[in-house]
Amino acid sequence: MKTPSRLVLALTVLPWMALALACPANTAPTTTDATDDADSAGTPDDADSTGPPDDADGAADTQTPLEAVRVVTLNLRCLSDDWDARLPIIADGLAAVDPDLVGLQEVCEENGVRDALTELIAALEARTGRRYTPYRAVTHRAWSTYDEGIAILSALPLEATQTVALPTGTFPRKVLLARVTRPAGGALVFATTHLDQLDTTTRKLQAEAVGAALDAFGGSDEARVLTGDLNEPPIGGWVHSTLVAAGLTDLWAALHPGDAGATFPARNPVDRIDYVWFAAGASGLAGQAIARILTAAVGGVTGSDHLGLAATLAR
Repeated sequence: MKTPSRLVLALTVLPWMALALACPANTAPTTTDATDDADSAGTPDDADSTGPPDDADGAADTQTPLEAVRVVTLNLRCLSDDWDARLPIIADGLAAVDPDLVGLQEVCEENGVRDALTELIAALEARTGRRYTPYRAVTHRAWSTYDEGIAILSALPLEATQTVALPTGTFPRKVLLARVTRPAGGALVFATTHLDQLDTTTRKLQAEAVGAALDAFGGSDEARVLTGDLNEPPIGGWVHSTLVAAGLTDLWAALHPGDAGATFPARNPVDRIDYVWFAAGASGLAGQAIARILTAAVGGVTGSDHLGLAATLAR
């Protein structure tokens, strides 16, 4: 497998670095846990690079914003499908965005032998020079082999965190919430979740619970970001309308009207089931850009079976 050259990575990073601001040092979070088992803690081209976000031309502004926060969502596909080959592809793709906050799904640990989260953090920190603080929760046992769950990575100081159990479907599900200090001061609530993969009614109940958890955790004046694999396209179910009713905006639909923006499966995307949702509150932030990432295969290998999303919030 080839790894991208420094020149390719530099060209990949430039559109996003136009919005980069220095971030304060991390501070110790305060944690509350609403569950018993929570842990605190491309397109099918055989291209030779992870490539820039596929609409990167819209990701950079000609004017330097007063504040910018870059967020990512990605389903990691556990430790399956040659994790050793996929890990550097994922790390390169995330480093190109230089995210402040990352929401991850299908985050797996194998019996104390391998941990996708710790390996990804090490690879990402080596590429960016930034420190990422993890917050994770295990949701269920996958394939009788892995402890699977969800996680948040934050390069911004964590003020508080919480894990909330969602109505159970095929597997137990949760939502993680974190309050972070924004680069310009003030708070932002960041959340990630992974909804049921089989039942529409269960997903609706889970989406309602996610909205309620956001309301309970964050103040009405705080900016809120929800990321995740919701296992449902915008049309044909209840999740989208439920989250809209909760006061959230689907950033892809808002910034790319008329563009289907499919994220799954990665080699030939047909459905948009991965999302970044946003509510500005009184923060003054607005969704400035959103792009799919990890759109190109590297040596025939895709980073995941999902495409990721990278969004920029700015004012």
